[in-house]
Amino acid sequence: MAQSLSGIIAGDEVMKGSLASYTWYMEIASYTILIAAAKSLDETEGAHVCEENLREEVAMADWLKNHLPATTKQFFTRADTESENAKR
Repeated sequence: MAQSLSGIIAGDEVMKGSLASYTWYMEIASYTILIAAAKSLDETEGAHVCEENLREEVAMADWLKNHLPATTKQFFTRADTESENAKR
């Protein structure tokens, strides 16, 4: 929440939002831990659900990683304009 509000003043919320999105790595680690815990407790259904979620998080992290360079370039292009709205 604080991250979102600080972006209103700074004008580079696109870049800050991209950075904040990298919390997916924490989620990836969390699901990996949950899968190991579920398997060690023979909780097959729980492990299966976490494995599905893990695949989604890895796909999103890959998508974000692949799109960050273009997003950064577009941000700098828009930052050169006079309009503050062009950077959002």
